[in-house]
Amino acid sequence: MASLFHRSKQRRAERAPVTAHGNINLVPLVDTLTSIVFFSLLTYQGETMMALTSFDLSLPPVVVTTPQQASQVKSEKDVLNLLLAVRVSNNELDVEHSGNGGFRQAITGLDAAALGTLQALMTQIRQQYPQNKDVLVIPSDDVAYDNIIHVLERLRLAGYTGISLGTRARGGPASGGPAR
Repeated sequence: MASLFHRSKQRRAERAPVTAHGNINLVPLVDTLTSIVFFSLLTYQGETMMALTSFDLSLPPVVVTTPQQASQVKSEKDVLNLLLAVRVSNNELDVEHSGNGGFRQAITGLDAAALGTLQALMTQIRQQYPQNKDVLVIPSDDVAYDNIIHVLERLRLAGYTGISLGTRARGGPASGGPAR
């Protein structure tokens, strides 16, 4: 019985005609390319990266409706006096709030003019209720992501800092809560 050394030497001799031109080790090449890509992305400071914005999405605030709930609320900053929601569908924006007996206004379209109207209306509501910095955005299931981002940008420009995403049950009424 041949030893391990002799068997591996025999296998190398059998493969010699196939690998006579030599072997290429691709590991250093892949490592080098990975490093180039990583450091290129890390040091890139172009206009594209500068244009990226981020949104600080928070959980919806607590809504107090009964005295028992008011005693359970730990901090006053989490209590909401005005419930404000923006529903986004493919062809319209609905703005609703619970102040002064309720308010609802529909804005047709999702173009620049409709977004400008939304920003003006939300700025007006923000001036009317300066203590309210929270708004709940409820997109429909078939709305493009780009349209939701445009609505979030306009809400941020209107002065709202507590922007939350809500979900709408398929075929059902809207419900507040963190986005899925």
